[in-house]
Amino acid sequence: MLRKVLTLIVVVVVAMLAVVPVISAEELRGEGSLTAQGDGMAILRGRGTVDLSGNGTLWIKDAAGDAVIEVTGLGQKEEFPDGWIQYAGFHGTAHVEGSRIGVILAGVGIELTAEGRGMAQLWGHGSYQSPDGDGEWEITGLGVRVRLAAPPE
Repeated sequence: MLRKVLTLIVVVVVAMLAVVPVISAEELRGEGSLTAQGDGMAILRGRGTVDLSGNGTLWIKDAAGDAVIEVTGLGQKEEFPDGWIQYAGFHGTAHVEGSRIGVILAGVGIELTAEGRGMAQLWGHGSYQSPDGDGEWEITGLGVRVRLAAPPE
């Protein structure tokens, strides 16, 4: 039952991300790094590297076809025709690196580090650190959006 609920949440969030106005996405894009830890849902997209660990369901998409994907630990892998790879019952670590990647982890005990160019959306309870500042995950609306930001000069 929990798996179905988490899958439904991800489908709704991904659909909502598709209709976010382009101007807000442009404002949030940056280049740099992000670290985050918490429980809920972490959605990352862009180019660069994502290293994460946690327990839940992991989805990865390689839109450019050039990604390096290394997943260790437990989980049942399933590949979908639209390019998404799902690891249900994920309990482990993942390293994803590429020029157009999408990574979603819905679960608990999420620890992640991202470097490159893009943005993250964090929904749930937790904290994040970036060169733009530190903050807390949100549980309202679509959560908090964080850009991968370059260090301040």
